Order: sequence, then C-alpha cells, then structure tokens
Amino acid sequence: MNPQPHSLRRRLACVALGALAIHGPGTAGPATGKPRLLMVNTVYPPFVNPAGNAAGEGLDVEIAREALARAGYDMELALVPWRRALLMLEHGEADLISTISRRDDRDKYLDWSVPYRLGADYRFYSRRGTTRPLRHLDDLKGQTLGVVAGFHYPPPILHSGAKLYEGRDVQMLVKMLHARRIEHLVATGIAGAWEIRSLGLDESMERQPLVYKSDSPNYLAVARSRPGAMAALPALSKALEAMRADGSLRRLEQRYRVGD
Repeated sequence: MNPQPHSLRRRLACVALGALAIHGPGTAGPATGKPRLLMVNTVYPPFVNPAGNAAGEGLDVEIAREALARAGYDMELALVPWRRALLMLEHGEADLISTISRRDDRDKYLDWSVPYRLGADYRFYSRRGTTRPLRHLDDLKGQTLGVVAGFHYPPPILHSGAKLYEGRDVQMLVKMLHARRIEHLVATGIAGAWEIRSLGLDESMERQPLVYKSDSPNYLAVARSRPGAMAALPALSKALEAMRADGSLRRLEQRYRVGD
C-alpha cells in the first residue's frame, strides 16, 4: 500500500475546512442548538475508526463526544492524516484532538485536559516463525521496525538501534509486515491486536515477548488559537473526571478492548 497522494490529502483537508466553515466554534449545531467544536484526528482503530465502521466511531471518539456533550457542546469530526491534523490545530483551523500525548513542542499551540488514559503497553509484532524472539530493546538493533509517521513513541524505542520505516497508520504497517517489507512493527497492544484481527492475519502474525510499558497519558487537547475551544477546556476536564468516577470510561474501554 502506498501513502496517500497529495491530491487526496488536499481533498481531505478541504472536507475538514469546509466542516469548520459551516460549524465553527460558538455556532449552533443543527439538531441541538449547542455550540459545536471541530475535532480532527486520524484513523487509528479501535480508538478512531473509519467512517461507517460497524463497531462504532471508536473508543476515543466516543469518549470525546460524551465529554463534550456533558460540557454542553456538539462535536464535528474530520478524519485526516495525523500530521495534517496537528497542522490544522497549530494554524487555528480546528478546535481539538484526542488520542494525543503531551510533548514540549506541542505546548506551543495546544492546551490539555486532564488525562483520560494513563499510559499504554507497546507491543512488537513479526511474521510467525521468521525471527528470533524479541525480549529486550537491544534485540531490535539493526532490525527493520515499522512506526506510524508523526506518532509519539517512547524515546527508548526510537533509540533502540532499529531501522525505522514509516507507514501512514497501523493497518498499513501490518500489510507491510505481511508483505515482508519490514521485520517488525510496534503499536499499542490494543491497536495492534485490533488491526491484525480485522485483516484476518492472526495465524500469520506473532506477538513478541517484548513489551515496553509507557506511562505517557492520553489527553484531549485544544488549540490555543481557538477561543471557543479554550473556553470549553475546564468543562471538558470536569466531564472526563466525572466519566472516570461514574465508570463511563471503563465501560467504553471494555466494549472496544480486543486484547493487549
């Protein structure tokens, strides 16, 4: 699978910008009369599913939508490549994003809710029977490792000595691995297991013993240049705390979890 051509990326960006023009911050949604915010993200099942997916919009989309509803907002969703999503937030073309880790370079244009997910286990996958087991990060030295372009990964993984190959998303990495274009891929356990199962490749893929536990939380982040989004942030954090306290976050996580 090849990366998306520039023309398709431009069309996706136009869709997102068109949604923003119609439903900018502070404008009323057509059904409820509530102010509406534009969330951007990239397809990252099961956290952010493709449009029309039978399993639902995705765990983190549902978390964001419920938190916004509790805070008194409607949500518009635009799915674009990850780097484009960050650029839209940086340039004031969108209001918020989910499924994001905090980094110093992002503090310049984003502000952060309370975390709604505390860390993740990074798992490593290979074609079954084609490699010696990975038990330590040092075992990756000189090996080809697939990562998603623009995603945050713990520095010890990036500096393991592996040869990094970028793909558009986890599904693309699984297909690259199946086609023997890379030797391994790394993904959070839930995302890796979901994509391998959805592609019907359980029998040909092997999860390695190596696990890297990260304590980097996930947040809802809002664009500093968008006054309407910044005004919503305290209520969003309050809603996320209430969802944790009343069990809503746990119920959503259990519905989407397919193994980690």
